[in-house]
Amino acid sequence: MKYLQLFFLIIATSFTTSAQLVVQVYDGDTYRIFHQGKFQIIRLANVDAPELSQYYGRLVKTEVSKLILTKIVRIEVYGKDRYGRTVAKITVAGKSLDSILISSGWAWHWLEYSHNKTLSVYERLAIEASNGMWKCKHNVPPWIWRKLNKKQKRLNEMCR
Repeated sequence: MKYLQLFFLIIATSFTTSAQLVVQVYDGDTYRIFHQGKFQIIRLANVDAPELSQYYGRLVKTEVSKLILTKIVRIEVYGKDRYGRTVAKITVAGKSLDSILISSGWAWHWLEYSHNKTLSVYERLAIEASNGMWKCKHNVPPWIWRKLNKKQKRLNEMCR
């Protein structure tokens, strides 16, 4: 039954050029959408969410899935990343997804690639309130985590 509903959503969105349907959440910041009759992989701009193997990674994926999976979203494309994914701002129910993730403590503000410097305020408030992953004081940002070897990752899993 779930697949039948998803099928009808896909058919409905294929006739609406402004509709983007989220059909899969890979992790906290990467999604598969259906837009204008084809599937696209979208990388959310401005943020970096924990890797699935990282502390909070699976929980963040679950929470983001509840928020956007099978929902219609608005996308503002910024370009492509080095992996060929479309980098975009995503708006769901009139709210910016990057702001939601950061204020919930589900992602870091990735200053190096950010188009929105004010997200640092949301991150500071989330840290002060100990929201989401900020309950743990020993978080390693994903852009550093990806560079660590297995032994270093084990040493940095202090919140497990």
